[in-house]
Amino acid sequence: MDTVYTTKELAARWKCHENAIRQKEYDGLLHRLSNLPGVKYSAKEVLELEALPPDVARHTAYEWEKKEMENKSLRKRVKDLEERITRIMITCQGGGVQ
Repeated sequence: MDTVYTTKELAARWKCHENAIRQKEYDGLLHRLSNLPGVKYSAKEVLELEALPPDVARHTAYEWEKKEMENKSLRKRVKDLEERITRIMITCQGGGVQ
C-alpha cells in the first residue's frame, strides 16, 4: 500500500473531482504533507477519513458542488446586469441601444 496519495490519486480513488479533495483540505478533514514535494496526503489520514460515516464524509463534497452551482448562477446574473448597465450608460450618453 502507498504511504501517500496525490490529489489526482485521491480523486480517482473517491471517484470525485480534484476540487472536492481541495475542499476536504479547506474544511480541515485532510492535511497536506509539508515535508514532501508537490501535494501529498498521508495514507493513514485518508483511511481515517474513509472510516467516517458516509454522511459526514460526503457532506463537504455535496456542499462544494452546491456552492459551485450557486456561483455559476451568480456569475451569469452578474454578466446580465453588466450588459444592462452598459446599455443604460449608452442610452444616457445619447447613443442608441445596441
